[in-house]
Amino acid sequence: MFLHDLLTSRKILLSLTGAVALVSAPAWAQQNAPSETARLAEGINNNSAQPAQNQTEGFTPLRAQGTTGQPNPQNEASEKMTPPAELSSAPRALTPKNLMNMPVSSLPSIADLVENVSQSVVNIVVRTESGETTSEGQGSGFIISDKNEVVTNYHVIEGGNSINVEFNDGQVYPARVLGTDEETDLALLQIKTQEKIPHLSFKQDGDIRIGDWVVAIGNPFGIGQSTSLGVISAIGRERVDSGNYVDYIQTDATINRGNSGGPLFNLDGDVVGVNSAIYSPTGASVGIAFVIPHSTAEQVINSLRTDGRVRRGYLGAALRDAEFEIEGQPGIFKAGALVNSVVPGSPAAQYGLQVDDIILRVNNQAVRNAVEATRVIGEMQPGDVGRFIYERDEKTYALNISITERPDKHEVETAKAITQGMPPPAPKQPDRGTINVDTGLQVLDISSEFRNAIKMRSDQVGIYVESVTPGSAAESAGFKMGMVLLEAESEPLAETDVLRTVVLNAKLDEKESISLHVRLKDGGETYMVLPL
Repeated sequence: MFLHDLLTSRKILLSLTGAVALVSAPAWAQQNAPSETARLAEGINNNSAQPAQNQTEGFTPLRAQGTTGQPNPQNEASEKMTPPAELSSAPRALTPKNLMNMPVSSLPSIADLVENVSQSVVNIVVRTESGETTSEGQGSGFIISDKNEVVTNYHVIEGGNSINVEFNDGQVYPARVLGTDEETDLALLQIKTQEKIPHLSFKQDGDIRIGDWVVAIGNPFGIGQSTSLGVISAIGRERVDSGNYVDYIQTDATINRGNSGGPLFNLDGDVVGVNSAIYSPTGASVGIAFVIPHSTAEQVINSLRTDGRVRRGYLGAALRDAEFEIEGQPGIFKAGALVNSVVPGSPAAQYGLQVDDIILRVNNQAVRNAVEATRVIGEMQPGDVGRFIYERDEKTYALNISITERPDKHEVETAKAITQGMPPPAPKQPDRGTINVDTGLQVLDISSEFRNAIKMRSDQVGIYVESVTPGSAAESAGFKMGMVLLEAESEPLAETDVLRTVVLNAKLDEKESISLHVRLKDGGETYMVLPL
């Protein structure tokens, strides 16, 4: 799994596989009385002429009839397991009037929407074996077709040896990978069951707009399905991670680690995006989350369903935004994509493109920068002939180039590094981002916001148990994911390194176990013995 260093890029992938600070639940979810933000979500159905129960009519609760695959006939809609966006009996209400003209008390609730769509949102548990070590990570996903296909992020399942999909009612099914696309951080799975399960649909009509209400549902920190409400804050964010092939939606809906791969809904129950990453200087949610747009996601998922991968055109030239110098001062940008290096044997090399050529147009489409050029080339199919208009030594030329298929991301990065005289990247290795202290516990530092959210005392510190190695002595001793370790041998655990030190010192003293003060999931506290 890939996680950026918080002190450098400050962007965190959201699967439960990295060692970053845990994030608190939204403030309005921690108080008995809802804040203004929460009240903004109350009563959407009050604006509808239909009774509230019509919102769920025709949408059979998941596995309400058992696991035989033969649901009791209720009505035609339930037999077809129609997704929420297509319910003929449910009003498409959930679209508020101008909020500026409405009192807060009259604004609607999203409860019916959440009830309808949440049964199609799943938790994804990925087990990875590396030598003698087994680790477990978690993320989110959602059912997208009547063939029980599941959409999630690539980084959620990357390197996994086994994948299970868990529903909110506790049902768990094994899953197989139908296809992945690292460039856009998307993956398509399929669960192994004959049962018909309600599925969701990507948004099909109309544009999304900044300010539109959205709902995020997922499984943050593995604590269980959670819902948050927000708005679309920005559209067209580039260079978050998948860079060249994704213009991200930005939202302030509360999204945390473990939400990776989960859906972002509009108020009609359509999927408008796939939650992928957050930006944070501390690891705590600061209301900046990045979402893969529905249009990109649907296009990629269709390719994965058909071919198991996305076939993109490949030129074989590393590109950067064109710039020129004035009186020796660089940094003045101009339209176009400058060829920074050419991969030997690639189409660019075979057809004569050179370093410092500036690509101006591809197939009669102007390109303003390297990202646009890469996307236009990527949209071409292997074997297509592209017409390139480029500038060399302030003169303009035209060249027809036969495009080949783009290799996987690691191969592209390796070739780019070699042509630029840089060391190639290290071979891909599963990176779970957790600290294994050789006790069977994978632990994470936690933030003050998370400590407040779970109502730890202000004088307490602790570290979070992200996972417990199956079959380990720690599992046998009763340690479970979600516990908070407060003290080890009476030493407060302010960070994971403290536990590591205590364990190492205990081993040097040839101790067989250490005593831990532990906070349980229900808030209770106890002392437990951790075998070494």
